[in-house]
Amino acid sequence: MLKILKRNSVLSWRLKLAAGAICEHCGNAFPLSLLEIHVIDQTKKTEAGQSELQKELQVLCPECHRFFHSRPVEEYVQRELVRYRDRKVKIAMRQALGIRPRTYIPPETGDPEAIFQGTLMSGAMDLCLNGG
Repeated sequence: MLKILKRNSVLSWRLKLAAGAICEHCGNAFPLSLLEIHVIDQTKKTEAGQSELQKELQVLCPECHRFFHSRPVEEYVQRELVRYRDRKVKIAMRQALGIRPRTYIPPETGDPEAIFQGTLMSGAMDLCLNGG
């Protein structure tokens, strides 16, 4: 994944721009040329899913990027930073990566009575079994 970003400087620039030219760790603004793209898990394959790419990247200033590598920050902490990323930044990063969200198709059976009966017959509503 990191090779793709190094080869494609336009993509890297667009991701930095999507983050608003702000370090996602310290929150300070920097020139785009100073910001760096940090990959959370470099062992993940890019073929794993295009939609997952945005969740593997962070835009960091040089100081925070060095910090993330010199004192390895736990992966779950990095993922929390991505998880609480501003919605507008998420959308802009998806657009920069060319990710199109899947459309939601609701299930065909929408009869509440049929759903209730199916749940009741399967035993899923037994409160004693489900800790209720």
